[in-house]
Amino acid sequence: MKIESIKHVLIIDDEPAIRVFQKLLLRRSKFEIGQIYEAGNGIDAIDIMSRNRIDLILTDINMPVMNGIEFLNIIHNHQQFRDIPAVAITTERGEQLLNMLAFWGHGYINKPLSLPVLEQQISKLYGISNEYHLHG
Repeated sequence: MKIESIKHVLIIDDEPAIRVFQKLLLRRSKFEIGQIYEAGNGIDAIDIMSRNRIDLILTDINMPVMNGIEFLNIIHNHQQFRDIPAVAITTERGEQLLNMLAFWGHGYINKPLSLPVLEQQISKLYGISNEYHLHG
C-alpha cells in the first residue's frame, strides 16, 4: 500500500539519534516517503514548514527552545499548517496531553517507537483501514 500524499515528512526531536532512527523506520515503512526534513525544536520546524511543503509531522514533546505542545498549538491555529497530520512520539502519558492531541486530531505514540505502531498511527491519520473491501 502506497499513499501518494505522504511525500514530505518533518521529524522534530532534539536528539539527532532519534531523528536518524525515525528516518530509518519511515524508509522501511509500507508508505512511499519522499523528502524527510529534520528539526531540533519547534522554532526550527516552523521555519522549515514555511519554506517547504510538509505532508506529515512526527514530533517529540519534550524539547528545548519550543516544545512539542507549543509547536502543535501554533500550527493548530495557523491557517496554512492546521490541516497537516501530526504524530506526537513521546514518553509523556498525561491525560491532558492525550485529550489535547485528540482535540487537534493528531496521533500519539509512546516511546520506544516501533515500525508497526508508526504505520498504524499514520494509517489512522490518513483514514486507511486494514480491512479488505470487496468490489462487485
